[in-house]
Amino acid sequence: MAAPLLFGASASGGTTSSTPTLPPAIAALLAKKWNTAATLETSYGYRDNLVLSSGDEERSAFARGAVDVLVMRMPLDRFDFSTGVQADRTYFFSGRTVDHEASAWSRTELGFRPIEALRLTLPVTAYYSDRVLDVSDSEIDRAVAKVKETGAMTGPTVRWAFHPDWWIEAQARGEKRYEEDRAFNSRLGEGTLRLAWSHWDALKLEASATKRWRDFVDRRQFSAAGRELPGTTLKVHEQNGEFRAVLSGGAESNWNASTRIMRRWYRDNGSGYFSYHERGVGQDFEWKAARWTVRAGATAYRVDYDVQTVGLGLNPTRRLRDEFAADVRIDRELSNQWGVFAAYKWERWRSNDRIASYVMNEGLLGLRWSWEK
Repeated sequence: MAAPLLFGASASGGTTSSTPTLPPAIAALLAKKWNTAATLETSYGYRDNLVLSSGDEERSAFARGAVDVLVMRMPLDRFDFSTGVQADRTYFFSGRTVDHEASAWSRTELGFRPIEALRLTLPVTAYYSDRVLDVSDSEIDRAVAKVKETGAMTGPTVRWAFHPDWWIEAQARGEKRYEEDRAFNSRLGEGTLRLAWSHWDALKLEASATKRWRDFVDRRQFSAAGRELPGTTLKVHEQNGEFRAVLSGGAESNWNASTRIMRRWYRDNGSGYFSYHERGVGQDFEWKAARWTVRAGATAYRVDYDVQTVGLGLNPTRRLRDEFAADVRIDRELSNQWGVFAAYKWERWRSNDRIASYVMNEGLLGLRWSWEK
């Protein structure tokens, strides 16, 4: 007698049913072409250095609200589509120089697979940022400014999985960036090539190289002594390289760790006053268990300037800067929709120019509500 057929086919009166029955979970996934998810967060916290000062630190408690919405068409055929919006706003109760920060980000992506191994995508991204930034790497004196920036970028991406263990991806992107004071208005172009390998679930390796061009609209070149040169237009050329390794416990693991090694070469089209080279490392970690999620990360960079110097005299020291950052976030699910979280962030800039150094700490507690359909 023949063995029973798969997918729940049964024998009755010597005959068998020819209609397969899929497991409920798979059947529900195939029937669901669209997925919508939303998350709302509210939190209260404290930051000890609002204007990133080396001495006159401005401190304040704050309230923050954030929203995240994602609509996605499931990739069940040759086409897929997603669009998402993220936004947050922070209000500082005791801020004198700055009383708020805000940011918004949206991304829409259309994908197409002409064959299984090839995927073409066209992402369109728009963003807005209103926050305090240290822009002293582009000023003769240290400048911490309230920067309001908007921009949009788009460009095609092609990914080819030419081997079961390998894929290669190429991306071209154009961007326009606007700032309220027009000082950094610019047009950008970028090309990126990525190569990835993954033979085991526990280990993934990725290397990428990027070339970027930025043409400023109103910015001038500077002389080697730091003087603006009238009648000139500043342009910069940037090269970036990154190697990333992601380690986890395998397909069923509840943790993963990512290590990054980064290099950057930044060159201007003038005297080299803005030119520098940068080295960096980063480490990220995520762990999930039952209703808990822990995420932590840290980065360290060394920035060496080619022309800028610190101090006076016949042979002043070349300017350098070390940038350190670390953050941790702990989430606890209370139910399918509600959760609580705590987060801490630390930044430190250390330079041989004393006034270009600062430390910033931020901690918060929050409540999260999420919904999915």
